[in-house]
Amino acid sequence: MKKKIIVLGSTGSIGVSTLEAIENQKDEFDVVGLACRESTLLFSEQIRRFGPRYACLFDGRQAGRVDFGRARRLIGPAGMKELLGVEAELVVNALPGSAGLEPTIEALRQGRTLALANKESLVMAGRLVSKLAGRKPGRLIPVDSEHSALYQLMEGMERRQIERLIITASGGPFRNHSREDLGKVTAEEALRHPTWRMGRKITIDSATLMNKGLEIIEARWLFDIGHERIDILVHPESIVHGLVQVIDGSLLAYMAYPDMRIPISFALNEGERRSLPFGKVNLAEAGKLTFFRPDTERFPALRLAYQALDEGDGALVALNASNEVASSAFLEGRISFTDIPRLVEEALSRHPAVKEIDDVETIWEIHGWAKTYLEDALRRMDA
Repeated sequence: MKKKIIVLGSTGSIGVSTLEAIENQKDEFDVVGLACRESTLLFSEQIRRFGPRYACLFDGRQAGRVDFGRARRLIGPAGMKELLGVEAELVVNALPGSAGLEPTIEALRQGRTLALANKESLVMAGRLVSKLAGRKPGRLIPVDSEHSALYQLMEGMERRQIERLIITASGGPFRNHSREDLGKVTAEEALRHPTWRMGRKITIDSATLMNKGLEIIEARWLFDIGHERIDILVHPESIVHGLVQVIDGSLLAYMAYPDMRIPISFALNEGERRSLPFGKVNLAEAGKLTFFRPDTERFPALRLAYQALDEGDGALVALNASNEVASSAFLEGRISFTDIPRLVEEALSRHPAVKEIDDVETIWEIHGWAKTYLEDALRRMDA
């Protein structure tokens, strides 16, 4: 019997890689539902290729451009909720940004196994998502290569044995830039990541290292560990994806070829390892593996993530929302690269101080406040 799968965000980089991983085991998986935001041409091709019984387009204005074929046509948030009610063993949430929060909550409330690639779900609502993930039969499996690495390393390990978690970062395209040079980089340059091919927003986050700040927050909730015990190391070769330091001082490392289809396949198979054609690590060819601490003066996003964790759940929501607005403004050419963390820090200094949030309504209130604050700040800069 094939495992029934729903893929949310199917046209993004993670969604496309997920469908490629599924094709590698096409006799074992049945794609019953697909959802995307607005990439109508690719979405139509995916519907033809995988034959889902349900297809949801989030942006209803583009619906006329999608060939839904025999799939039941679903539109907008209501359609997404209906899709998540379809019988399936596993939901992959690869939606970008804050749009992925509600589907994460809905999937876990329904007791689904959730393969989560949407960082913002845990950044905005880590406390709530963690509680839902702890209920049976629901289960959360991380898809990010770094969190998948830690998840695998910690499997079967008693938490009292763990001293620190270490997440690696490629360092992005500007790791050797001076502070002065960072102020001059263009969006086109920022979108040229040296290792990974990803969506525009996450690629900008990788350039500012905000991506790693968000991953620190994710790890805090995923593994129920204090953020003071989570570190970042820059590792340009991107072979080591995560490390666990145990109480005897030893380091356990997870190494893999930098291809997202590897952790995706692990999640799809719920921890069962399969033979994959996507690439193997060859240490002789790699030659050397290097590690160094990130520079939080040149890349203050990491410092801001730790600060938000210190301040509480309201600050985490404000961090995420203000970063979304600032990153978009940079891509639009309205602000400089170094303005992104500066504006995020400004929003953090004024955010509604709420230490713990257990409801979605408060999350969206603070999210809306932060977006409005940043948009006002941008208008003042444009004036």
